[in-house]
Amino acid sequence: MEPDEAIELAERSFGLSFSNKQVVLLKQYVDLLTDWSGRVRLISRNDRNFIWERHILDCLSLVPHLPGNGPLLDLGSGAGLPGIVIKIMRSDLEVYLLEPTRMKNLFLQEAITALGLQSAFAIRYRAEHLVEDSSFAGKFLIGTARAVARLPQLWNWTEPFLASQGVLISMKGPDSLCEFTGGVPRDIYATETSLTLPITRRRRSFVFLKRR
Repeated sequence: MEPDEAIELAERSFGLSFSNKQVVLLKQYVDLLTDWSGRVRLISRNDRNFIWERHILDCLSLVPHLPGNGPLLDLGSGAGLPGIVIKIMRSDLEVYLLEPTRMKNLFLQEAITALGLQSAFAIRYRAEHLVEDSSFAGKFLIGTARAVARLPQLWNWTEPFLASQGVLISMKGPDSLCEFTGGVPRDIYATETSLTLPITRRRRSFVFLKRR
């Protein structure tokens, strides 16, 4: 897919608008991701020629659902999907990309530098170890995660980092609240919304978890 076609689809499908700078940064990010994927397994080999339709459009679909204020913690950020895409589209947000794998973390640092992203930080930690750093306790109003873990585990990892009104937004398949076997715990407020992604026609759900 051509980049301009993907941008037009995102505008039409998700109600987004793009500045020239955002378009340039997204193209540069995809070029960087393509280049590094030849050396580091950032995305699957089968996806390397379909980054715009399978990854960028997917991550852009999350942007309209983000709260107005940050900071934001992207857990298991991997190649920066969705964290880097969010930062490009929401330059106002302070974004922390949590990724324990060395080479993926190096990629994130390179992307932040190459794209000139301000107030974006790549952190090489596992969530269960970062929790020992009290400076991150209750710091974040937004947590995001894409293909990281089942919801109960994901909530356990994220909850210590969320402010009292913070929300975890997990990118999932449909009906993912069923991952809470026995139902959603009483101390968690949970909602789910879904859409059909353009081109791939994949069903994407966003699960929102908050403390009651």
